[in-house]
Amino acid sequence: MKEDYLARHRAHDYGHLLERWRAVAARTGMRMRRLAKGAAYDVYTVRSAKLPREGTIYISAGIHGDEPAGTEGLIAWAEENTRLLKRRPFLLVPCINPWGLVNNSRTDAGRRDLNRSFQGDSIPEIAALKQAIGKRRYALALTLHEDYDAMGVYIYELRVATPYWGDALLEAARPHVPPDGRRIIEGREAEGGLVRPELDMKLFEEIGLPEAVYLRLQGCARVFTIETPSEYGLDRRVRAHVAVIGECMRRVGS
Repeated sequence: MKEDYLARHRAHDYGHLLERWRAVAARTGMRMRRLAKGAAYDVYTVRSAKLPREGTIYISAGIHGDEPAGTEGLIAWAEENTRLLKRRPFLLVPCINPWGLVNNSRTDAGRRDLNRSFQGDSIPEIAALKQAIGKRRYALALTLHEDYDAMGVYIYELRVATPYWGDALLEAARPHVPPDGRRIIEGREAEGGLVRPELDMKLFEEIGLPEAVYLRLQGCARVFTIETPSEYGLDRRVRAHVAVIGECMRRVGS
Protein backbone atom coordinates (compact mmCIF):
# COMPACT_ATOMS: atom_id res chain seq x y z
CA MET A 1 0.00 0.00 0.00
CA LYS A 2 1.37 3.42 -0.91
CA GLU A 3 2.39 5.53 2.08
CA ASP A 4 0.07 8.37 1.07
CA TYR A 5 -2.98 6.09 0.83
CA LEU A 6 -4.33 6.82 4.28
CA ALA A 7 -3.57 10.51 4.01
CA ARG A 8 -5.92 10.54 1.04
CA HIS A 9 -8.54 8.09 2.24
CA ARG A 10 -12.22 8.90 2.00
CA ALA A 11 -13.56 6.09 4.13
CA HIS A 12 -17.16 7.31 4.20
CA ASP A 13 -17.29 8.53 0.59
CA TYR A 14 -19.46 5.89 -1.08
CA GLY A 15 -19.16 7.43 -4.53
CA HIS A 16 -15.38 7.28 -4.35
CA LEU A 17 -15.57 3.66 -3.15
CA LEU A 18 -17.67 2.75 -6.20
CA GLU A 19 -15.19 4.48 -8.52
CA ARG A 20 -12.41 2.31 -7.15
CA TRP A 21 -14.51 -0.84 -7.56
CA ARG A 22 -15.34 0.07 -11.15
CA ALA A 23 -11.62 0.34 -11.80
CA VAL A 24 -11.04 -3.10 -10.26
CA ALA A 25 -13.84 -4.57 -12.35
CA ALA A 26 -12.36 -3.07 -15.51
CA ARG A 27 -8.91 -4.50 -14.72
CA THR A 28 -10.17 -7.99 -13.86
CA GLY A 29 -13.08 -8.57 -16.20
CA MET A 30 -15.41 -8.91 -13.23
CA ARG A 31 -18.97 -7.65 -13.45
CA MET A 32 -20.19 -4.84 -11.25
CA ARG A 33 -23.95 -5.21 -10.94
CA ARG A 34 -26.57 -3.21 -9.14
CA LEU A 35 -27.94 -5.50 -6.47
CA ALA A 36 -30.72 -3.26 -5.17
CA LYS A 37 -31.93 0.26 -5.82
CA GLY A 38 -32.04 2.16 -2.56
CA ALA A 39 -33.86 5.37 -1.72
CA ALA A 40 -30.56 7.24 -1.48
CA TYR A 41 -27.82 4.85 -2.66
CA ASP A 42 -27.77 1.76 -4.82
CA VAL A 43 -26.08 -1.42 -3.59
CA TYR A 44 -23.72 -3.36 -5.85
CA THR A 45 -21.97 -6.67 -6.16
CA VAL A 46 -18.70 -7.30 -7.96
CA ARG A 47 -18.63 -10.84 -9.28
CA SER A 48 -16.72 -13.11 -11.59
CA ALA A 49 -18.24 -13.65 -15.01
CA LYS A 50 -19.05 -17.25 -14.10
CA LEU A 51 -19.91 -18.46 -10.62
CA PRO A 52 -19.84 -22.25 -10.28
CA ARG A 53 -22.18 -24.25 -8.09
CA GLU A 54 -19.23 -25.07 -5.83
CA GLY A 55 -16.00 -23.28 -4.97
CA THR A 56 -16.95 -19.59 -5.16
CA ILE A 57 -15.44 -17.27 -2.53
CA TYR A 58 -17.77 -14.77 -0.86
CA ILE A 59 -16.59 -11.60 0.90
CA SER A 60 -18.80 -8.78 2.12
CA ALA A 61 -18.29 -5.52 3.97
CA GLY A 62 -20.19 -2.49 5.16
CA ILE A 63 -23.32 -4.06 6.57
CA HIS A 64 -22.71 -1.71 9.52
CA GLY A 65 -21.91 1.74 8.18
CA ASP A 66 -19.85 2.85 11.18
CA GLU A 67 -17.28 0.11 10.47
CA PRO A 68 -15.29 1.57 7.55
CA ALA A 69 -12.15 -0.54 7.87
CA GLY A 70 -14.11 -3.44 6.37
CA THR A 71 -15.08 -1.58 3.20
CA GLU A 72 -11.60 -0.03 2.95
CA GLY A 73 -9.91 -3.35 3.66
CA LEU A 74 -11.85 -5.18 0.98
CA ILE A 75 -11.15 -2.64 -1.76
CA ALA A 76 -7.49 -2.34 -0.71
CA TRP A 77 -7.11 -6.12 -0.92
CA ALA A 78 -8.87 -6.23 -4.29
CA GLU A 79 -6.67 -3.48 -5.74
CA GLU A 80 -3.59 -5.45 -4.68
CA ASN A 81 -4.84 -8.83 -5.96
CA THR A 82 -6.29 -8.30 -9.42
CA ARG A 83 -4.52 -11.37 -10.81
CA LEU A 84 -6.18 -13.57 -8.23
CA LEU A 85 -9.55 -12.00 -8.97
CA LYS A 86 -9.08 -13.02 -12.60
CA ARG A 87 -8.31 -16.63 -11.68
CA ARG A 88 -10.76 -17.58 -8.96
CA PRO A 89 -14.56 -17.22 -8.79
CA PHE A 90 -15.61 -14.47 -6.39
CA LEU A 91 -18.84 -12.87 -5.24
CA LEU A 92 -17.91 -9.62 -3.49
CA VAL A 93 -20.23 -7.15 -1.80
CA PRO A 94 -18.36 -3.84 -1.40
CA CYS A 95 -20.89 -2.18 0.92
CA ILE A 96 -24.27 -3.60 1.92
CA ASN A 97 -25.34 -0.47 3.82
CA PRO A 98 -24.17 2.61 1.86
CA TRP A 99 -26.52 4.99 3.70
CA GLY A 100 -24.95 3.83 6.95
CA LEU A 101 -21.43 4.27 5.57
CA VAL A 102 -22.10 7.82 4.41
CA ASN A 103 -23.80 8.73 7.70
CA ASN A 104 -21.43 6.75 9.96
CA SER A 105 -24.37 4.73 11.27
CA ARG A 106 -24.59 1.09 12.29
CA THR A 107 -28.14 0.92 10.97
CA ASP A 108 -29.70 1.79 7.64
CA ALA A 109 -31.93 4.81 6.98
CA GLY A 110 -34.85 2.94 8.53
CA ARG A 111 -32.87 2.38 11.76
CA ARG A 112 -32.69 -1.35 11.04
CA ASP A 113 -29.67 -3.52 11.80
CA LEU A 114 -29.21 -5.30 8.48
CA ASN A 115 -27.07 -7.95 10.16
CA ARG A 116 -30.10 -9.08 12.14
CA SER A 117 -32.38 -9.29 9.13
CA PHE A 118 -31.53 -12.44 7.13
CA GLN A 119 -34.48 -14.41 8.50
CA GLY A 120 -36.88 -12.69 6.08
CA ASP A 121 -37.18 -10.79 2.83
CA SER A 122 -38.86 -7.59 3.99
CA ILE A 123 -35.74 -5.46 3.41
CA PRO A 124 -35.10 -5.17 -0.35
CA GLU A 125 -31.29 -5.08 -0.05
CA ILE A 126 -31.21 -8.24 2.05
CA ALA A 127 -33.75 -10.05 -0.12
CA ALA A 128 -31.67 -9.20 -3.20
CA LEU A 129 -28.44 -10.28 -1.50
CA LYS A 130 -29.94 -13.63 -0.53
CA GLN A 131 -31.00 -14.13 -4.13
CA ALA A 132 -27.47 -13.31 -5.34
CA ILE A 133 -25.98 -15.77 -2.83
CA GLY A 134 -28.32 -18.39 -4.22
CA LYS A 135 -27.82 -22.10 -3.61
CA ARG A 136 -24.11 -22.29 -4.29
CA ARG A 137 -21.80 -24.17 -1.95
CA TYR A 138 -19.20 -21.52 -1.21
CA ALA A 139 -15.65 -22.58 -0.48
CA LEU A 140 -15.25 -19.68 1.95
CA ALA A 141 -17.26 -16.76 3.29
CA LEU A 142 -15.82 -13.71 5.04
CA THR A 143 -17.85 -10.91 6.59
CA LEU A 144 -15.77 -7.88 7.56
CA HIS A 145 -16.70 -5.93 10.70
CA GLU A 146 -15.44 -3.66 13.47
CA ASP A 147 -16.20 -3.28 17.17
CA TYR A 148 -15.80 -0.16 19.33
CA ASP A 149 -15.45 -2.32 22.44
CA ALA A 150 -12.75 -4.57 21.01
CA MET A 151 -9.30 -4.63 22.62
CA GLY A 152 -7.72 -6.08 19.48
CA VAL A 153 -8.77 -8.11 16.48
CA TYR A 154 -11.08 -11.06 17.09
CA ILE A 155 -12.70 -13.64 14.86
CA TYR A 156 -15.88 -15.68 14.94
CA GLU A 157 -15.21 -19.07 13.37
CA LEU A 158 -18.33 -21.17 12.94
CA ARG A 159 -17.65 -24.81 13.77
CA VAL A 160 -17.84 -26.79 10.55
CA ALA A 161 -14.74 -27.77 8.57
CA THR A 162 -11.56 -28.88 10.28
CA PRO A 163 -8.72 -28.26 10.79
CA TYR A 164 -9.74 -24.85 12.03
CA TRP A 165 -8.13 -21.73 10.57
CA GLY A 166 -8.95 -19.13 13.19
CA ASP A 167 -5.61 -19.12 15.04
CA ALA A 168 -3.66 -18.74 11.79
CA LEU A 169 -5.87 -15.85 10.69
CA LEU A 170 -5.25 -14.04 13.97
CA GLU A 171 -1.52 -14.56 13.54
CA ALA A 172 -1.73 -13.04 10.07
CA ALA A 173 -3.37 -9.94 11.56
CA ARG A 174 -0.97 -9.69 14.52
CA PRO A 175 1.71 -7.53 12.82
CA HIS A 176 -0.97 -4.87 12.37
CA VAL A 177 -3.37 -5.42 15.28
CA PRO A 178 -2.83 -7.83 18.19
CA PRO A 179 -5.53 -10.35 19.13
CA ASP A 180 -8.18 -9.33 21.63
CA GLY A 181 -7.23 -10.87 24.97
CA ARG A 182 -10.65 -10.80 26.63
CA ARG A 183 -12.02 -14.09 27.93
CA ILE A 184 -15.61 -13.08 27.23
CA ILE A 185 -16.50 -11.30 23.99
CA GLU A 186 -20.08 -10.30 23.27
CA GLY A 187 -21.22 -12.72 25.95
CA ARG A 188 -19.34 -15.69 24.47
CA GLU A 189 -16.23 -17.50 25.65
CA ALA A 190 -13.10 -16.44 23.79
CA GLU A 191 -9.46 -17.46 23.77
CA GLY A 192 -6.76 -15.30 22.28
CA GLY A 193 -9.22 -13.41 20.10
CA LEU A 194 -10.95 -16.53 18.80
CA VAL A 195 -14.65 -17.22 19.32
CA ARG A 196 -16.05 -20.55 18.09
CA PRO A 197 -19.72 -20.42 19.02
CA GLU A 198 -22.19 -23.27 18.79
CA LEU A 199 -25.15 -22.27 16.68
CA ASP A 200 -28.12 -21.50 18.92
CA MET A 201 -31.04 -21.00 16.58
CA LYS A 202 -33.33 -20.02 19.44
CA LEU A 203 -31.08 -17.03 20.09
CA PHE A 204 -31.37 -15.92 16.48
CA GLU A 205 -35.15 -16.23 16.66
CA GLU A 206 -34.93 -13.53 19.32
CA ILE A 207 -32.29 -11.18 17.89
CA GLY A 208 -32.55 -11.85 14.16
CA LEU A 209 -30.39 -13.88 11.80
CA PRO A 210 -26.88 -12.57 10.95
CA GLU A 211 -25.34 -12.78 7.51
CA ALA A 212 -22.62 -15.23 8.62
CA VAL A 213 -25.11 -17.67 10.11
CA TYR A 214 -27.28 -17.45 6.99
CA LEU A 215 -24.25 -18.40 4.88
CA ARG A 216 -23.51 -21.31 7.17
CA LEU A 217 -27.09 -22.54 6.91
CA GLN A 218 -26.76 -22.36 3.13
CA GLY A 219 -23.96 -24.91 3.34
CA CYS A 220 -20.77 -22.85 3.33
CA ALA A 221 -18.05 -24.96 4.94
CA ARG A 222 -15.92 -22.10 6.30
CA VAL A 223 -17.51 -18.89 7.56
CA PHE A 224 -15.56 -16.18 9.41
CA THR A 225 -16.58 -12.85 10.87
CA ILE A 226 -13.55 -10.59 11.26
CA GLU A 227 -13.76 -7.84 13.89
CA THR A 228 -11.15 -5.10 14.15
CA PRO A 229 -11.03 -2.59 17.03
CA SER A 230 -12.53 0.75 16.00
CA GLU A 231 -10.34 2.69 18.43
CA TYR A 232 -7.14 1.67 16.62
CA GLY A 233 -5.85 3.72 13.68
CA LEU A 234 -7.63 3.14 10.39
CA ASP A 235 -4.40 2.14 8.63
CA ARG A 236 -3.78 -0.70 11.09
CA ARG A 237 -7.37 -1.92 10.93
CA VAL A 238 -7.37 -1.92 7.12
CA ARG A 239 -4.09 -3.82 6.98
CA ALA A 240 -5.42 -6.37 9.49
CA HIS A 241 -8.40 -7.07 7.23
CA VAL A 242 -6.14 -7.30 4.18
CA ALA A 243 -3.82 -9.72 6.00
CA VAL A 244 -6.69 -11.98 7.09
CA ILE A 245 -8.16 -12.07 3.59
CA GLY A 246 -4.73 -12.88 2.22
CA GLU A 247 -4.21 -15.75 4.65
CA CYS A 248 -7.62 -17.15 3.76
CA MET A 249 -6.74 -17.05 0.07
CA ARG A 250 -3.50 -18.88 0.76
CA ARG A 251 -5.32 -21.59 2.66
CA VAL A 252 -8.18 -22.01 0.25
CA GLY A 253 -5.64 -22.58 -2.49
CA SER A 254 -5.30 -19.40 -4.49
